[in-house]
Amino acid sequence: MSRHILVATDLSPRSGLAAERALFLANLWDATCTFLHVVDDDKPKPLIDLQIGSARDYLDDAILKSGKWGDIQPEILVKTGDSYEVINKIAQEKRSSIIVMGTHRKNILLDVFRGTTVERVLHTGKTQVLMVSKDAEGGYGSAVFGIESDSCSRQAIDVAVSLGLIGDARMTAVHAYQDPATLNMHYSNVESDKIKAHEGLRVNETAESISDFLSSTKLDGRDYNLILENANPAQLITKVSDELAADLIVIGTKSMAGLRKVMLGSVAENVLRHARNDVLVVPPQA
Repeated sequence: MSRHILVATDLSPRSGLAAERALFLANLWDATCTFLHVVDDDKPKPLIDLQIGSARDYLDDAILKSGKWGDIQPEILVKTGDSYEVINKIAQEKRSSIIVMGTHRKNILLDVFRGTTVERVLHTGKTQVLMVSKDAEGGYGSAVFGIESDSCSRQAIDVAVSLGLIGDARMTAVHAYQDPATLNMHYSNVESDKIKAHEGLRVNETAESISDFLSSTKLDGRDYNLILENANPAQLITKVSDELAADLIVIGTKSMAGLRKVMLGSVAENVLRHARNDVLVVPPQA
């Protein structure tokens, strides 16, 4: 079955980076591709019609007439509605293998209460999203995987490998664990040697557990480094990614519903907001 790439664009320079990555992937996979721009329908109709025409003209010039896409000939769609709803609807209709998007323009207050477009697409959809922050200079040379011992992490790993996004990249698996016992020992003035012994035991147990888990994924049999730390998960993932100058972060999301889903930031959301590199996010049942 041939693959399909959906590029959701807001026509900004940030979306230009997403288009370049989509071009690379389309050639790599011999995939079909659709560029989608969504116009807010909460405006007077004459203005909506003007924006639809302007967007279509821009995409025709920037994509179809650019000469970069060769025989691929992407489809151009301009729709109206709520962007995240339309993006997911088109992704389902096209049976897209991946949604490729650029980074958003940061607005701290709106991001907290409404979520970014990428986050809302992930909350309401089932298609994996690649958020692009860097120039597409070939395949990814290094990748960082945010790991939990659960089906979400397994699915994220397996999707990234199956799509061929990893290739021969240097791989690092990152797991942040929480150990309240260590904190309690510090507060209770337990001797430092006993604290170090406890920490060493916890690290060894965690390393064994995570290694067993990774052996059940498509990382089994491949070379990777494992980093474990008693830390905040999102902060550790972005820190390691920055230190290694990684090209890609791979992470899964957990299923949440209702008010908790709207108001609480997940590890994936915090990574998306702070990462300086490309991020592949795989939602449940992608």
